Amino acid sequence: MKTAKIELKQVKFGTLSGATEGWMIVCEDDVIHGLVHRIDGDLFTISSTTDERIQAFGWCPMFDSLAHVQNDLEIALAMQSAGEVEEWIEQSERFDDESHNGHLH
Repeated sequence: MKTAKIELKQVKFGTLSGATEGWMIVCEDDVIHGLVHRIDGDLFTISSTTDERIQAFGWCPMFDSLAHVQNDLEIALAMQSAGEVEEWIEQSERFDDESHNGHLH
């Protein structure tokens, strides 16, 4: 499967309770495609207001590690459309519509 080269650059996000750890999703030519946020302790989620391929993961997808985030994003960002990403997610073991309301895990 084709993959894109991405880097997760560690940054600090401002919140009402102070700074919190996060990562920018950066591809070729230092283009920022989205963000990675820590949620609920050891879980991570991704977001993007500009890249439909990241948006195709749905609202608040959950990942168990940064390595899992990076692996899935390297695959998704090599794809040509959000539809292609959605199809890949639905055909993979990452989608569980029965017990987790469609969230990834």
